[in-house]
Amino acid sequence: MNRARSDVADVGAVLVLMTAVLSLFDDTFADRTYLVTGLVPAVLLVAMALVARRFHEGGWWYSLAAVLLFAPLGALVALREPGPFLVPTFDTVSRALADTVHAPVTLVSTVPPVDPSGSVMLVPYVISFLAVFPAAWLALSTSRPLAPAAPLVVALAATIPLGVLVPTLLVPRGVMVAGLVLVWSAARARRTETRVGGTRGSGAAATTAVLTVVAMSALAVLVVPDDDVSDRVLLRGEGNSPLVADAAASMLPPGSGRDDLRLFKASGVPDGQRLRIAALDLYDGHAWVAAEESPGSGGYGTFKRIGSEVAPLHPGTTVVVRVQFRPGYSSDWLPMLGELTALHMDWNPGRTDVTDVRYNQATSSALVVGGVDVRDQYAFESVVGDDSVNRRDATREPTDAQRQPDGAFLDPYLRPFDRDELLPLERVLLLARYLRVNGTVRETEAFDQSPAMLGERMLAARSLTGSQFQYSALMALAASRLGVAARVVNGAAPGPRGLVDYGDITSWVELQFADGSWRTLDPERYVGSHVAAEGTAPARLPDAASFVREQLDDAARGGDREIQPSDWDPDAGTGRSLPVWAVTGLAAGVLTGLVLLGCLLVAAAKVLRRRRRRTAGGWSGVYVNAWQEVLDAARDRGTPVPDGWSRVAQARRLGAPLELARRADAAVFAPVPQPADAGRDFWADCQQQRRALLDEVGVRRRLWAHVNPASLLAGWARGRAASANGEVRHEDRRPRGQHTANA
Repeated sequence: MNRARSDVADVGAVLVLMTAVLSLFDDTFADRTYLVTGLVPAVLLVAMALVARRFHEGGWWYSLAAVLLFAPLGALVALREPGPFLVPTFDTVSRALADTVHAPVTLVSTVPPVDPSGSVMLVPYVISFLAVFPAAWLALSTSRPLAPAAPLVVALAATIPLGVLVPTLLVPRGVMVAGLVLVWSAARARRTETRVGGTRGSGAAATTAVLTVVAMSALAVLVVPDDDVSDRVLLRGEGNSPLVADAAASMLPPGSGRDDLRLFKASGVPDGQRLRIAALDLYDGHAWVAAEESPGSGGYGTFKRIGSEVAPLHPGTTVVVRVQFRPGYSSDWLPMLGELTALHMDWNPGRTDVTDVRYNQATSSALVVGGVDVRDQYAFESVVGDDSVNRRDATREPTDAQRQPDGAFLDPYLRPFDRDELLPLERVLLLARYLRVNGTVRETEAFDQSPAMLGERMLAARSLTGSQFQYSALMALAASRLGVAARVVNGAAPGPRGLVDYGDITSWVELQFADGSWRTLDPERYVGSHVAAEGTAPARLPDAASFVREQLDDAARGGDREIQPSDWDPDAGTGRSLPVWAVTGLAAGVLTGLVLLGCLLVAAAKVLRRRRRRTAGGWSGVYVNAWQEVLDAARDRGTPVPDGWSRVAQARRLGAPLELARRADAAVFAPVPQPADAGRDFWADCQQQRRALLDEVGVRRRLWAHVNPASLLAGWARGRAASANGEVRHEDRRPRGQHTANA
């Protein structure tokens, strides 16, 4: 291959690899416009490198031209803001340089798919420019095989954390990049060897290397699948802390004591569905709040920018809802339903735009930077999944953060409900029944969610009394401590004609299930069924342990759809796990028993083997087996001799009488059978020699010889080898006819 063709092949490989690297953004952007943005600088840099090499210019001129081209080209290709005569203005170039620093943060703080416009397009542009800039020059100016591939591999490492949490075909794309790098490097190495005279490789070697990479990668994916996507390191967006803190005060729009204050109108809401205003997923020790990063979300539970479309996390039925705000609404939160898939704000100068919205996929909550404008109108599409809660549905194991560590003060009060014979969801439903049957509701706006209120004044008090908001806070916190991830949601169910007044604002609890979805635990299942009447004392709270025992007794007889205890013993107390020391002692006892049982089984197997060998069929069997008993005793005491040696050589190594070995050889190779009495005498002499071998060692090794499985394993291995070679069975396996002497 001549030099020109080699250069074209090298720069072509650079472009192909760069395209493969940028393709990881397929799930990040709404369309493939990002590929054009990333490949335009790559093509120009490759062309500049070819021109510089054609005129024998050094890397100095190539580098200078690339540096001068970076900002203007970024303004044209990424920001798409050409100035007069297609020359970008100074302000546009300055903004391109400034936004280059913030573009990655803007990208990772936007919920995919990202609209391919604005400063986020600087991300593929910068990655491509900074990778192809050195790769193109190294591909043409150096003969080192891997040198030009190094910047492209670094670009791949930079692209992965900037993409979505679970990109499609990440492993196959990585395998493709690895295969291309191998082929390219092998071709460059072979080309270099050709120039210096002779080659040591071939195309077959490169093909073999690529197939090996592909096969091993596929095998690794099948054997060790990466099901846990939460271990991916993602960059987080900035500026959410002040935003969430400011929005915390507007979770409930101020009502000024007027329940009829009109807040907004929503059309398209399915019957029975509630609009979510704010989801509160963190108990901070004083109250439920919206977390800056949702516990257990694995990287996607932050408030991020969104485009016109949003990728939902779970399937469901699509609904379209339109919301019109009224003067009474004063909040930073946008009412939502289900998992958002698209958002369209009615455009009006000075009002809220989609770029002002921040959306949390983990909680399906949206807020507006600077607050909602009461003149806003918007429509959104979302998916609504199954919202039923029953005991047969599996729940997801909550993370440590989802267990709400600051809610540990409830644990002493929850002991009667924390039953080992119940599923986590059954424990939650049992507690909800306890609150509903025995609780009393105050018709007041009480929002105190402190430990003293939820613990001492409600769950541990003589009378269980609170507002619906306090019941929701208590239920969600208790569910989290009982093993089911839970959160509190503030929202409203639209009334007639879709109108929502301040009096319609309520709260409820959502539980997380095994598929990651959140379902509503209806307030009717846990809010107290009694209403506090003026001048009357609330009902006295029964003992929780007695209530639980009664419910479990009734459930054990059948007919309870929420609770079905397994192995319920009415005489047993509250099921508690054993302490660590007891579990450790029990495990040690079981392990010791298994070891002793194994030793007894080995000793019994040797006794049975000895009896079988003594009565083996064939006139020479007793001689072969008797001598094998001597060899097995030596092996068990730790001084084995090779089986391939003659019996005389084995006797010399063991220090046994040579006459004993010669008697065995004479009997095995005798032309006529030996008398039966001679066989019995030989067996007795060998048993005496076996005992003598064991007496030569210490007591510890002598005892170990009786339970050592070495001779059993050796006999099994000899039998396997004989079967594999097509030989007659070994003397340990019922010898028939002529027996080998192993000599």
